[in-house]
Amino acid sequence: MTDVERPRVEVRENKSRKHLLAEGVFHLIGERIVSGELAPGDRIRDADLAKELAISRTPVREALQRLERIGLVVMYPSRYTEVSELTPEAIEAAHAFAGYQAGIIARLACPRLTEADVATMSGLIAQVAASIDDDAACSQARRDAVGYLAERTGNPLQQALVDEASVALARALRVLSITPAHRPSLLAGCVELDAALRSGDADAAERAVRAIYGLV
Repeated sequence: MTDVERPRVEVRENKSRKHLLAEGVFHLIGERIVSGELAPGDRIRDADLAKELAISRTPVREALQRLERIGLVVMYPSRYTEVSELTPEAIEAAHAFAGYQAGIIARLACPRLTEADVATMSGLIAQVAASIDDDAACSQARRDAVGYLAERTGNPLQQALVDEASVALARALRVLSITPAHRPSLLAGCVELDAALRSGDADAAERAVRAIYGLV
Protein backbone atom coordinates (compact mmCIF):
# COMPACT_ATOMS: atom_id res chain seq x y z
CA MET A 1 0.00 0.00 0.00
CA THR A 2 1.39 3.43 -0.94
CA ASP A 3 1.43 6.56 1.19
CA VAL A 4 -1.20 8.06 -1.11
CA GLU A 5 -3.62 5.18 -0.46
CA ARG A 6 -3.37 5.16 3.35
CA PRO A 7 -5.39 8.34 4.05
CA ARG A 8 -8.23 7.02 1.91
CA VAL A 9 -8.52 3.93 4.11
CA GLU A 10 -8.47 6.10 7.23
CA VAL A 11 -11.20 8.31 5.78
CA ARG A 12 -13.39 5.27 5.08
CA GLU A 13 -12.78 3.95 8.59
CA ASN A 14 -13.64 7.33 10.13
CA LYS A 15 -16.84 7.58 8.08
CA SER A 16 -17.82 4.05 9.11
CA ARG A 17 -17.23 4.83 12.78
CA LYS A 18 -19.22 8.07 12.59
CA HIS A 19 -22.08 6.21 10.88
CA LEU A 20 -22.17 3.62 13.66
CA LEU A 21 -22.12 6.36 16.29
CA ALA A 22 -24.91 8.26 14.56
CA GLU A 23 -26.96 5.06 14.32
CA GLY A 24 -26.59 4.47 18.05
CA VAL A 25 -27.50 8.07 18.91
CA PHE A 26 -30.51 7.90 16.57
CA HIS A 27 -31.94 4.93 18.44
CA LEU A 28 -30.98 6.30 21.86
CA ILE A 29 -32.81 9.60 21.37
CA GLY A 30 -35.66 7.83 19.62
CA GLU A 31 -36.21 5.47 22.54
CA ARG A 32 -36.12 8.38 24.99
CA ILE A 33 -38.88 10.04 22.98
CA VAL A 34 -40.90 6.83 22.71
CA SER A 35 -40.64 6.18 26.45
CA GLY A 36 -41.67 9.73 27.29
CA GLU A 37 -38.36 10.58 28.92
CA LEU A 38 -38.21 13.30 26.28
CA ALA A 39 -41.67 14.87 25.96
CA PRO A 40 -43.08 17.10 23.19
CA GLY A 41 -41.55 20.55 23.50
CA ASP A 42 -38.43 19.33 25.33
CA ARG A 43 -35.23 20.77 23.94
CA ILE A 44 -32.23 18.73 22.84
CA ARG A 45 -28.88 20.48 22.53
CA ASP A 46 -26.35 18.62 20.43
CA ALA A 47 -23.43 19.93 22.51
CA ASP A 48 -24.96 18.64 25.74
CA LEU A 49 -25.74 15.24 24.24
CA ALA A 50 -22.27 14.93 22.74
CA LYS A 51 -20.77 15.69 26.16
CA GLU A 52 -23.06 13.14 27.85
CA LEU A 53 -22.05 10.41 25.39
CA ALA A 54 -18.40 11.49 25.19
CA ILE A 55 -18.48 11.77 21.39
CA SER A 56 -18.17 14.58 18.85
CA ARG A 57 -21.15 16.67 17.80
CA THR A 58 -21.10 15.36 14.20
CA PRO A 59 -22.81 11.98 14.79
CA VAL A 60 -25.28 13.68 17.14
CA ARG A 61 -26.26 16.16 14.44
CA GLU A 62 -26.59 13.35 11.88
CA ALA A 63 -28.88 11.45 14.25
CA LEU A 64 -31.01 14.52 14.89
CA GLN A 65 -31.34 15.16 11.16
CA ARG A 66 -32.66 11.60 10.70
CA LEU A 67 -35.10 12.08 13.56
CA GLU A 68 -36.33 15.29 11.96
CA ARG A 69 -36.93 13.51 8.64
CA ILE A 70 -39.29 11.05 10.33
CA GLY A 71 -41.05 13.79 12.29
CA LEU A 72 -39.84 13.17 15.85
CA VAL A 73 -37.98 16.46 16.28
CA VAL A 74 -37.84 19.96 14.84
CA MET A 75 -34.40 21.48 14.37
CA TYR A 76 -33.74 25.22 14.74
CA PRO A 77 -30.30 25.81 13.19
CA SER A 78 -27.68 27.33 15.49
CA ARG A 79 -30.14 27.22 18.39
CA TYR A 80 -31.57 23.92 19.57
CA THR A 81 -33.67 20.93 18.61
CA GLU A 82 -37.15 20.39 20.01
CA VAL A 83 -39.21 17.20 20.35
CA SER A 84 -42.21 17.52 18.05
CA GLU A 85 -45.87 17.35 19.00
CA LEU A 86 -47.72 14.13 18.23
CA THR A 87 -50.86 15.06 16.29
CA PRO A 88 -53.94 12.89 15.61
CA GLU A 89 -53.07 13.06 11.91
CA ALA A 90 -49.58 11.69 12.60
CA ILE A 91 -51.02 8.86 14.68
CA GLU A 92 -53.48 7.90 11.95
CA ALA A 93 -50.79 7.99 9.26
CA ALA A 94 -48.43 5.90 11.38
CA HIS A 95 -51.14 3.33 12.08
CA ALA A 96 -51.93 2.82 8.39
CA PHE A 97 -48.25 2.71 7.40
CA ALA A 98 -47.41 0.25 10.17
CA GLY A 99 -50.29 -2.08 9.37
CA TYR A 100 -49.62 -2.31 5.64
CA GLN A 101 -45.87 -2.64 6.11
CA ALA A 102 -46.39 -5.33 8.75
CA GLY A 103 -48.53 -7.23 6.27
CA ILE A 104 -45.76 -7.10 3.68
CA ILE A 105 -43.24 -8.24 6.29
CA ALA A 106 -45.42 -11.23 7.20
CA ARG A 107 -45.75 -12.17 3.53
CA LEU A 108 -41.98 -11.99 2.97
CA ALA A 109 -41.03 -13.82 6.15
CA CYS A 110 -43.65 -16.58 6.10
CA PRO A 111 -41.94 -18.97 3.63
CA ARG A 112 -38.57 -18.49 5.35
CA LEU A 113 -39.60 -19.39 8.90
CA THR A 114 -38.23 -22.50 10.55
CA GLU A 115 -40.24 -24.66 12.93
CA ALA A 116 -38.46 -22.92 15.81
CA ASP A 117 -39.36 -19.51 14.36
CA VAL A 118 -43.02 -20.50 14.08
CA ALA A 119 -43.03 -21.70 17.68
CA THR A 120 -41.50 -18.41 18.83
CA MET A 121 -44.00 -16.42 16.79
CA SER A 122 -46.84 -18.40 18.34
CA GLY A 123 -45.77 -17.13 21.75
CA LEU A 124 -45.39 -13.56 20.50
CA ILE A 125 -48.83 -13.64 18.87
CA ALA A 126 -50.36 -14.99 22.07
CA GLN A 127 -48.85 -12.04 23.93
CA VAL A 128 -50.53 -9.60 21.54
CA ALA A 129 -53.92 -11.14 22.28
CA ALA A 130 -53.25 -11.40 26.02
CA SER A 131 -52.38 -7.69 26.33
CA ILE A 132 -55.44 -6.38 24.47
CA ASP A 133 -56.71 -4.55 27.59
CA ASP A 134 -53.50 -2.50 27.86
CA ASP A 135 -52.97 -0.24 24.84
CA ALA A 136 -49.26 0.39 25.45
CA ALA A 137 -48.49 -3.27 26.22
CA CYS A 138 -50.43 -4.47 23.19
CA SER A 139 -48.61 -1.99 20.96
CA GLN A 140 -45.27 -3.23 22.30
CA ALA A 141 -46.31 -6.86 21.80
CA ARG A 142 -47.24 -6.14 18.16
CA ARG A 143 -43.93 -4.35 17.72
CA ASP A 144 -42.06 -7.37 19.11
CA ALA A 145 -43.92 -9.80 16.85
CA VAL A 146 -43.50 -7.75 13.68
CA GLY A 147 -39.87 -7.02 14.59
CA TYR A 148 -39.19 -10.75 14.87
CA LEU A 149 -40.68 -11.32 11.42
CA ALA A 150 -38.83 -8.33 9.96
CA GLU A 151 -35.51 -9.89 10.90
CA ARG A 152 -36.47 -12.97 8.87
CA THR A 153 -37.68 -11.43 5.61
CA GLY A 154 -34.30 -11.87 3.94
CA ASN A 155 -34.88 -8.49 2.32
CA PRO A 156 -32.35 -5.81 3.35
CA LEU A 157 -34.36 -2.98 1.76
CA GLN A 158 -37.45 -3.88 3.78
CA GLN A 159 -35.37 -4.20 6.94
CA ALA A 160 -33.77 -0.79 6.35
CA LEU A 161 -37.18 0.82 5.78
CA VAL A 162 -38.55 -0.65 9.01
CA ASP A 163 -35.48 0.38 10.97
CA GLU A 164 -35.68 3.97 9.75
CA ALA A 165 -39.34 4.33 10.65
CA SER A 166 -39.42 2.14 13.76
CA VAL A 167 -39.07 4.81 16.45
CA ALA A 168 -41.61 7.15 14.85
CA LEU A 169 -44.08 4.29 14.59
CA ALA A 170 -43.41 3.18 18.16
CA ARG A 171 -44.19 6.64 19.53
CA ALA A 172 -47.37 7.07 17.49
CA LEU A 173 -48.74 3.59 18.07
CA ARG A 174 -47.97 3.62 21.78
CA VAL A 175 -50.79 6.10 22.36
CA LEU A 176 -53.22 4.50 19.91
CA SER A 177 -56.30 3.17 21.70
CA ILE A 178 -57.77 -0.20 20.81
CA THR A 179 -61.43 0.58 20.26
CA PRO A 180 -64.28 -1.85 20.96
CA ALA A 181 -64.81 -2.07 17.19
CA HIS A 182 -61.17 -3.09 16.65
CA ARG A 183 -60.99 -5.78 19.35
CA PRO A 184 -62.75 -8.59 17.42
CA SER A 185 -60.56 -8.18 14.33
CA LEU A 186 -57.40 -8.03 16.47
CA LEU A 187 -58.23 -11.25 18.31
CA ALA A 188 -59.37 -13.02 15.13
CA GLY A 189 -56.26 -11.82 13.33
CA CYS A 190 -54.05 -13.33 16.02
CA VAL A 191 -55.69 -16.73 15.58
CA GLU A 192 -55.47 -16.47 11.80
CA LEU A 193 -51.84 -15.37 11.81
CA ASP A 194 -50.79 -18.26 14.01
CA ALA A 195 -52.56 -20.71 11.69
CA ALA A 196 -51.17 -19.05 8.55
CA LEU A 197 -47.57 -19.21 9.76
CA ARG A 198 -47.97 -22.86 10.77
CA SER A 199 -49.30 -23.75 7.32
CA GLY A 200 -46.88 -21.47 5.44
CA ASP A 201 -49.69 -19.49 3.80
CA ALA A 202 -48.12 -16.10 3.04
CA ASP A 203 -51.34 -14.60 1.62
CA ALA A 204 -53.29 -15.49 4.76
CA ALA A 205 -50.45 -14.22 6.97
CA GLU A 206 -50.56 -10.80 5.28
CA ARG A 207 -54.35 -10.56 5.65
CA ALA A 208 -54.17 -11.65 9.30
CA VAL A 209 -51.60 -9.01 10.21
CA ARG A 210 -53.71 -6.29 8.61
CA ALA A 211 -56.67 -7.52 10.65
CA ILE A 212 -54.54 -7.26 13.80
CA TYR A 213 -53.96 -3.61 12.92
CA GLY A 214 -57.65 -3.09 12.13
CA LEU A 215 -57.07 -2.60 8.40
CA VAL A 216 -59.87 -4.78 7.08
